[in-house]
Amino acid sequence: MQSYPIALSQALTQYLSTRQFHGGVDTQQELTKFIMWFGRDRAVDNLTPQDTASYGDRLAESSGLQDTTERVQAIKDFLSYCYKSNFTQTPLAKHVRVRKKVRKSTTHKDKQRVAMDITPEGYQNLLSELEILRDSRIAVARDISLAAEDKDFRENAPLDAARERQGLLEARIRYLEDGLQRAHLTYADSQNSDAQMKQRVKLGSKVRLSDSSSKEEMEYTLVNASEASPMDFKMSVSSPVGKALMDHTMGEEVEVATPRGNLRYLIKEVD
Repeated sequence: MQSYPIALSQALTQYLSTRQFHGGVDTQQELTKFIMWFGRDRAVDNLTPQDTASYGDRLAESSGLQDTTERVQAIKDFLSYCYKSNFTQTPLAKHVRVRKKVRKSTTHKDKQRVAMDITPEGYQNLLSELEILRDSRIAVARDISLAAEDKDFRENAPLDAARERQGLLEARIRYLEDGLQRAHLTYADSQNSDAQMKQRVKLGSKVRLSDSSSKEEMEYTLVNASEASPMDFKMSVSSPVGKALMDHTMGEEVEVATPRGNLRYLIKEVD
Protein backbone atom coordinates (compact mmCIF):
# COMPACT_ATOMS: atom_id res chain seq x y z
CA MET A 1 0.00 0.00 0.00
CA GLN A 2 1.40 3.38 -0.94
CA SER A 3 1.67 5.96 1.82
CA TYR A 4 0.12 9.40 1.56
CA PRO A 5 2.88 12.05 1.78
CA ILE A 6 2.22 14.56 4.54
CA ALA A 7 4.41 16.80 6.71
CA LEU A 8 4.75 16.12 10.44
CA SER A 9 3.12 19.46 11.29
CA GLN A 10 0.10 18.67 9.13
CA ALA A 11 -0.20 15.19 10.58
CA LEU A 12 -0.11 16.60 14.11
CA THR A 13 -2.79 19.19 13.32
CA GLN A 14 -5.07 16.45 12.00
CA TYR A 15 -4.34 14.19 14.97
CA LEU A 16 -5.16 16.88 17.54
CA SER A 17 -8.55 17.44 15.92
CA THR A 18 -9.59 13.78 16.06
CA ARG A 19 -11.40 11.90 18.81
CA GLN A 20 -8.36 9.67 19.16
CA PHE A 21 -6.51 12.45 20.94
CA HIS A 22 -7.34 12.59 24.64
CA GLY A 23 -4.30 14.40 25.98
CA GLY A 24 -3.96 17.80 27.59
CA VAL A 25 -1.66 20.76 27.13
CA ASP A 26 1.43 18.85 28.32
CA THR A 27 0.82 16.13 25.73
CA GLN A 28 0.40 18.72 22.97
CA GLN A 29 3.68 20.33 23.99
CA GLU A 30 5.47 16.98 23.96
CA LEU A 31 4.20 16.25 20.46
CA THR A 32 5.16 19.76 19.32
CA LYS A 33 8.70 19.21 20.60
CA PHE A 34 8.79 15.87 18.76
CA ILE A 35 7.96 17.35 15.35
CA MET A 36 10.21 20.38 15.91
CA TRP A 37 13.11 18.04 16.70
CA PHE A 38 12.79 16.29 13.34
CA GLY A 39 11.55 19.34 11.40
CA ARG A 40 8.01 20.58 10.96
CA ASP A 41 8.15 20.14 7.18
CA ARG A 42 9.72 16.70 7.23
CA ALA A 43 7.45 14.06 5.69
CA VAL A 44 6.11 11.43 8.06
CA ASP A 45 7.14 8.64 5.68
CA ASN A 46 10.70 9.99 5.82
CA LEU A 47 11.06 9.02 9.50
CA THR A 48 12.93 5.78 10.16
CA PRO A 49 12.71 3.29 13.03
CA GLN A 50 16.21 4.42 14.05
CA ASP A 51 15.00 8.03 14.27
CA THR A 52 12.13 7.25 16.61
CA ALA A 53 14.17 4.79 18.70
CA SER A 54 16.94 7.34 19.27
CA TYR A 55 14.39 9.98 20.27
CA GLY A 56 12.97 7.59 22.85
CA ASP A 57 16.48 7.06 24.22
CA ARG A 58 16.94 10.81 24.61
CA LEU A 59 13.73 11.02 26.60
CA ALA A 60 14.92 8.24 28.89
CA GLU A 61 18.17 10.08 29.55
CA SER A 62 16.42 13.31 30.51
CA SER A 63 13.47 12.10 32.63
CA GLY A 64 12.44 9.76 35.38
CA LEU A 65 10.86 6.39 34.50
CA GLN A 66 7.25 7.46 35.09
CA ASP A 67 7.63 10.76 33.26
CA THR A 68 9.40 9.04 30.35
CA THR A 69 6.67 6.41 30.07
CA GLU A 70 3.97 9.07 29.76
CA ARG A 71 5.96 11.10 27.22
CA VAL A 72 6.79 8.03 25.13
CA GLN A 73 3.16 6.90 25.15
CA ALA A 74 2.05 10.25 23.76
CA ILE A 75 4.48 9.87 20.85
CA LYS A 76 3.52 6.21 20.29
CA ASP A 77 -0.17 7.16 20.06
CA PHE A 78 0.61 9.86 17.50
CA LEU A 79 2.79 7.55 15.39
CA SER A 80 0.13 4.83 15.54
CA TYR A 81 -2.38 7.34 14.19
CA CYS A 82 0.03 8.21 11.35
CA TYR A 83 0.41 4.53 10.44
CA LYS A 84 -3.33 3.87 10.52
CA SER A 85 -3.93 7.01 8.45
CA ASN A 86 -1.50 5.68 5.82
CA PHE A 87 0.91 8.59 6.26
CA THR A 88 3.72 6.03 6.49
CA GLN A 89 4.11 2.37 5.61
CA THR A 90 6.36 1.75 8.62
CA PRO A 91 4.84 1.01 12.07
CA LEU A 92 7.13 3.47 13.85
CA ALA A 93 5.33 3.40 17.19
CA LYS A 94 6.74 0.03 18.23
CA HIS A 95 10.28 1.35 17.94
CA VAL A 96 9.75 4.03 20.60
CA ARG A 97 10.48 2.23 23.87
CA VAL A 98 11.24 3.01 27.47
CA ARG A 99 14.56 1.30 27.96
CA LYS A 100 15.48 0.18 31.47
CA LYS A 101 18.52 1.91 32.88
CA VAL A 102 20.91 0.81 35.58
CA ARG A 103 19.79 2.30 38.87
CA LYS A 104 22.10 5.01 40.16
CA SER A 105 22.11 6.89 43.39
CA THR A 106 20.44 10.28 43.09
CA THR A 107 22.94 13.11 43.06
CA HIS A 108 22.49 16.81 43.68
CA LYS A 109 23.04 17.40 39.97
CA ASP A 110 20.19 15.03 39.08
CA LYS A 111 17.82 16.90 41.38
CA GLN A 112 18.64 20.13 39.57
CA ARG A 113 17.36 18.81 36.21
CA VAL A 114 14.16 20.80 36.03
CA ALA A 115 12.04 21.95 33.12
CA MET A 116 13.35 24.95 31.20
CA ASP A 117 10.71 27.41 30.02
CA ILE A 118 11.44 28.57 26.48
CA THR A 119 9.52 30.18 23.62
CA PRO A 120 8.89 28.22 20.39
CA GLU A 121 11.21 30.64 18.58
CA GLY A 122 13.96 30.02 21.09
CA TYR A 123 13.45 26.25 20.86
CA GLN A 124 13.82 26.42 17.07
CA ASN A 125 16.96 28.55 17.40
CA LEU A 126 18.55 25.97 19.70
CA LEU A 127 17.65 23.21 17.25
CA SER A 128 19.23 25.15 14.39
CA GLU A 129 22.43 25.72 16.37
CA LEU A 130 22.55 22.04 17.33
CA GLU A 131 22.25 20.99 13.69
CA ILE A 132 25.09 23.34 12.67
CA LEU A 133 27.35 22.06 15.45
CA ARG A 134 26.67 18.43 14.59
CA ASP A 135 27.62 19.15 10.97
CA SER A 136 30.83 20.79 12.24
CA ARG A 137 32.02 17.50 13.73
CA ILE A 138 33.25 16.33 10.33
CA ALA A 139 35.41 19.40 9.78
CA VAL A 140 36.89 19.23 13.28
CA ALA A 141 37.67 15.52 12.91
CA ARG A 142 39.37 16.31 9.58
CA ASP A 143 41.50 19.02 11.24
CA ILE A 144 42.59 16.56 13.94
CA SER A 145 43.49 13.96 11.33
CA LEU A 146 45.55 16.42 9.31
CA ALA A 147 47.32 17.76 12.39
CA ALA A 148 48.07 14.22 13.58
CA GLU A 149 50.08 13.56 10.40
CA ASP A 150 52.87 15.46 12.12
CA LYS A 151 54.39 12.65 14.16
CA ASP A 152 55.94 15.00 16.72
CA PHE A 153 53.03 15.14 19.21
CA ARG A 154 55.11 16.89 21.87
CA GLU A 155 55.01 20.26 20.13
CA ASN A 156 52.02 20.00 17.84
CA ALA A 157 50.08 23.22 18.43
CA PRO A 158 47.58 22.64 15.56
CA LEU A 159 46.69 19.22 17.00
CA ASP A 160 46.23 20.62 20.50
CA ALA A 161 44.07 23.44 19.15
CA ALA A 162 41.92 21.05 17.10
CA ARG A 163 41.40 18.74 20.08
CA GLU A 164 40.48 21.68 22.29
CA ARG A 165 38.00 22.88 19.68
CA GLN A 166 36.52 19.38 19.53
CA GLY A 167 36.11 19.33 23.31
CA LEU A 168 34.33 22.68 23.32
CA LEU A 169 32.14 21.58 20.43
CA GLU A 170 31.04 18.37 22.14
CA ALA A 171 30.39 20.20 25.41
CA ARG A 172 28.13 22.70 23.63
CA ILE A 173 26.29 19.89 21.82
CA ARG A 174 25.63 18.10 25.13
CA TYR A 175 24.42 21.36 26.67
CA LEU A 176 21.99 22.00 23.80
CA GLU A 177 20.69 18.42 23.78
CA ASP A 178 20.07 18.57 27.52
CA GLY A 179 18.29 21.91 27.26
CA LEU A 180 16.09 20.76 24.39
CA GLN A 181 15.03 17.67 26.32
CA ARG A 182 14.14 19.75 29.39
CA ALA A 183 12.42 22.44 27.33
CA HIS A 184 8.88 23.45 28.25
CA LEU A 185 7.38 25.46 25.41
CA THR A 186 5.83 28.68 26.64
CA TYR A 187 3.44 30.86 24.68
CA ALA A 188 2.99 34.49 25.68
CA ASP A 189 -0.79 34.41 25.21
CA SER A 190 -1.49 31.03 26.83
CA GLN A 191 0.01 31.17 30.31
CA ASN A 192 -3.25 32.43 31.81
CA SER A 193 -6.68 32.97 30.27
CA ASP A 194 -7.66 35.75 32.67
CA ALA A 195 -7.66 39.14 30.90
CA GLN A 196 -5.99 40.91 33.80
CA MET A 197 -3.22 38.34 34.11
CA LYS A 198 -2.44 38.69 30.41
CA GLN A 199 -1.21 42.19 31.19
CA ARG A 200 1.34 40.91 33.67
CA VAL A 201 4.95 40.57 32.58
CA LYS A 202 5.91 36.94 31.97
CA LEU A 203 8.18 34.87 29.75
CA GLY A 204 7.51 35.88 26.16
CA SER A 205 6.05 39.31 27.01
CA LYS A 206 7.09 42.35 25.01
CA VAL A 207 7.59 45.23 27.44
CA ARG A 208 8.02 48.96 26.79
CA LEU A 209 9.90 50.69 29.60
CA SER A 210 10.68 54.27 30.52
CA ASP A 211 13.75 55.16 32.57
CA SER A 212 12.38 57.24 35.45
CA SER A 213 15.54 59.41 35.50
CA SER A 214 16.38 60.01 31.84
CA LYS A 215 12.85 59.38 30.51
CA GLU A 216 14.45 57.27 27.77
CA GLU A 217 12.13 54.57 26.44
CA MET A 218 13.15 51.07 25.44
CA GLU A 219 11.37 47.90 24.38
CA TYR A 220 12.40 44.34 25.15
CA THR A 221 11.02 40.82 24.82
CA LEU A 222 11.44 38.68 27.95
CA VAL A 223 13.06 35.35 27.04
CA ASN A 224 14.89 32.40 28.60
CA ALA A 225 18.58 32.96 29.36
CA SER A 226 19.58 30.78 26.40
CA GLU A 227 17.67 33.08 24.02
CA ALA A 228 18.90 36.41 25.41
CA SER A 229 20.35 38.78 22.80
CA PRO A 230 20.82 42.50 23.60
CA MET A 231 21.35 43.24 19.90
CA ASP A 232 17.90 41.80 19.16
CA PHE A 233 16.34 43.47 22.24
CA LYS A 234 15.73 40.13 23.93
CA MET A 235 16.19 40.32 27.70
CA SER A 236 16.77 37.29 29.93
CA VAL A 237 14.20 36.71 32.68
CA SER A 238 17.21 35.81 34.85
CA SER A 239 18.81 39.25 34.46
CA PRO A 240 18.37 41.84 37.25
CA VAL A 241 15.92 43.90 35.19
CA GLY A 242 14.12 40.79 33.95
CA LYS A 243 13.65 39.49 37.50
CA ALA A 244 12.35 42.88 38.65
CA LEU A 245 9.80 43.06 35.83
CA MET A 246 8.30 39.58 36.24
CA ASP A 247 4.64 39.51 37.32
CA HIS A 248 4.29 43.31 37.29
CA THR A 249 1.68 45.13 35.22
CA MET A 250 1.45 48.16 32.97
CA GLY A 251 1.67 51.42 34.92
CA GLU A 252 3.77 49.97 37.75
CA GLU A 253 7.29 51.13 38.55
CA VAL A 254 10.04 48.65 39.36
CA GLU A 255 13.38 49.22 41.07
CA VAL A 256 16.57 47.42 40.07
CA ALA A 257 19.67 47.32 42.27
CA THR A 258 22.93 47.76 40.33
CA PRO A 259 26.55 48.49 41.31
CA ARG A 260 25.96 52.09 40.17
CA GLY A 261 22.94 52.43 42.40
CA ASN A 262 19.22 51.72 42.12
CA LEU A 263 17.49 52.23 38.78
CA ARG A 264 13.75 52.74 38.38
CA TYR A 265 11.70 51.87 35.33
CA LEU A 266 8.06 52.60 34.53
CA ILE A 267 6.24 49.83 32.67
CA LYS A 268 4.40 51.69 29.91
CA GLU A 269 3.10 48.74 27.90
CA VAL A 270 2.92 44.93 28.11
CA ASP A 271 2.03 42.75 25.11
